[in-house]
Amino acid sequence: MHRKSLRAAVPFAALSVAVAVAGCSSGGSSSSSAAGGLSKAPVTIKAVLPPNTGAITAADNAGLKQLTDQYEAAHKNVTVDWLPNSSSSITQTNAQVEAQASGGSAPDLVWEQYGPVTSGSIPAGLLQNIKPYLEQPNPYVPGNTSWLSLFSPSTIPYMTSPNGDIDIILGSSVETGLFYSKAAFAKAGITAAPTTWADFMTDLGKLKAAGVTPIMFADGGLCNPSWFERLATSSLLAGQVSQFDVNHAQVTTGLDVAVGIKKGIISMNNPRYAEVWKLLGQLVSYSGGGESSYDACSPPTQTTPPLTTETLLVQGKVGVLWGGSWYFPQLDSLGFTGKYGVFPEPPITSATSPLALGTSTVGMIGGPNGNGQWGVTSQQADSSMTPAKTATVMNFLAWLFTPPHLGTWIKINQSGADIPTETAAPTLNIPGLSTLVPSSKVGTVVDVVLDDVLSTAATNSGLRLVQDYIDGQLNYASFASQWQSLLTSAAQQWATANHVNLSSY
Repeated sequence: MHRKSLRAAVPFAALSVAVAVAGCSSGGSSSSSAAGGLSKAPVTIKAVLPPNTGAITAADNAGLKQLTDQYEAAHKNVTVDWLPNSSSSITQTNAQVEAQASGGSAPDLVWEQYGPVTSGSIPAGLLQNIKPYLEQPNPYVPGNTSWLSLFSPSTIPYMTSPNGDIDIILGSSVETGLFYSKAAFAKAGITAAPTTWADFMTDLGKLKAAGVTPIMFADGGLCNPSWFERLATSSLLAGQVSQFDVNHAQVTTGLDVAVGIKKGIISMNNPRYAEVWKLLGQLVSYSGGGESSYDACSPPTQTTPPLTTETLLVQGKVGVLWGGSWYFPQLDSLGFTGKYGVFPEPPITSATSPLALGTSTVGMIGGPNGNGQWGVTSQQADSSMTPAKTATVMNFLAWLFTPPHLGTWIKINQSGADIPTETAAPTLNIPGLSTLVPSSKVGTVVDVVLDDVLSTAATNSGLRLVQDYIDGQLNYASFASQWQSLLTSAAQQWATANHVNLSSY
């Protein structure tokens, strides 16, 4: 893939991996030896807070502030300047960071997400490869073999770029699942959560027969549509991924998708891919509608469309919602504690389609996109980022990323809605949450159109088509024709913009 590039970053071979020092405590403050090998000169770390959490003094950031205060007390020469983050999207954030980087004034720690980092959609050289640090022991965790050994097996692939570099550290995951009203299930005579897609469709039929609107497929925003695309495409194309997985990242990149479209695998003429959208069509007769649009990612405080779907569950207007782990504290805040249950997205099996592979999709739709996602900028993007400062920044991250510390501030920041990426980190005991979390590495995740993989314009066009389809305004034949045209044009536009000859693959 050809992409915009900054000048090459300072080679990590030239950096002293000073973070790997011995004799450190994982308690409330570090021992003096934890700073061994680090610069004694005054250092100010400019770090970007998780989005929309306010200032470092805000309640959401109480855990981070406490840990920062402790770190500064133990490292008298270090000051951490946390910068508020009001970004509405990672696209907006990266545009701002790229502008800052062009003048060498980017912050030291920037908020990132694995998609842009591992897919190559941000300039090469903007972020440093921090893998040499992560391969060393975390100095604040006694007895660990490496920092990487503290992370769950399902997290590391999301941090790793196709070239093997690690340019992002991930603090927590969000997962998705189907949230249901216990009263609605009881009314429909449903006594157990469905374990396959076929069972799920049967239960939606039972809810409808009982006079309950079965589900609100929220097509007024990105979330439900992109989740369905990721779930069904990753499942039904699992046996064909190797034919277009050029970059070998955890989640398909623009190049992968464009190649898949060029080869006719990601095509409405491929029965396996077409089956993705035929399955979505089955939801049309079960999905509620209305005058207002709904988005599964809108907060309960949203007062203008797209509205949250959660109030529909609380008010008994629907039986099932497709939501994220952030629904747990939000539903509880709406007074619905104990009145709902949750189950993971059920696999698509041969009972639904002869083309099904029965692939587990637990963890495929969510993943490490929770709070605590940072990249360390290069000296070209951030003129103050010397090798010595990089060592200090990584030492501070090591402090934040001890399992006890990570668990503490993630719980405060998200009320338990995010799941720490380190297996030993403490979490809140939320009933049902553990069922949404993968126990091992997940398969390759296939994103195509609806999550800015090819372009924002393609995503917006795709969302409009899905909305018309799920709302019954387009039949399958019309949808399939327009969707195929979108795939073909978006792939070619991506190739042209990125100077890629798709015929060479």
